[in-house]
Amino acid sequence: MTKHKVLWGTAVAVATALSVLAVPSASAAPAGSAAPAAPAVPTASAGPGASLHGRVGLSPERGTVPGFGRLTFTVDAHADRWRDGAGRATLQHEFFNPDGSWQGTVRIEVDVDCLAVTGDGTTAAVTGTVRSLNYAVPPGTPEPPRPPSGWHPETALAFAHDGTGRGRVGWSGVPDFNDPTAAPVTVKCAAPAADFYVIEGGYRLRT
Repeated sequence: MTKHKVLWGTAVAVATALSVLAVPSASAAPAGSAAPAAPAVPTASAGPGASLHGRVGLSPERGTVPGFGRLTFTVDAHADRWRDGAGRATLQHEFFNPDGSWQGTVRIEVDVDCLAVTGDGTTAAVTGTVRSLNYAVPPGTPEPPRPPSGWHPETALAFAHDGTGRGRVGWSGVPDFNDPTAAPVTVKCAAPAADFYVIEGGYRLRT
């Protein structure tokens, strides 16, 4: 199985019941389980006035990957004088059938709670709690199950900036909401591995 081949789980053909939101990693998690969290990269607060804005289209390879769909992240985060960070991030993954027709969309809205940078200053981490997870499916298609109302796990994004606004981006994923014993996959202010390629759009980090 290729890297990131299973982002949401083997049931991610959104036309069927989606039971797993697997953590994207070099080794995709088997259906019904979440991959272990990657070690957190030490970060420090970005400081008041820091911000990160942008919208990017991502791929596990340097170009589009057949069957992967369209994955986009939108982020509007800033450091807060009284907290570690505030703002909103949106993760959206659209899926398509082999004939190109739309299969379904998964959308995650995140309330930012931290904007931080790694010790060497090369990577910004944006973390937050999941506000909502929603699906859109074609008319007549059964909608996959939604998480319970109290499901608001921590999730994390990493932006490895290279001065071009098109550096690598990473996402920690989220635990399986069908399993109340599932362990968190990240912690506040952690920076996951930046292992997706930016294939469209860009972002701007101001420190």
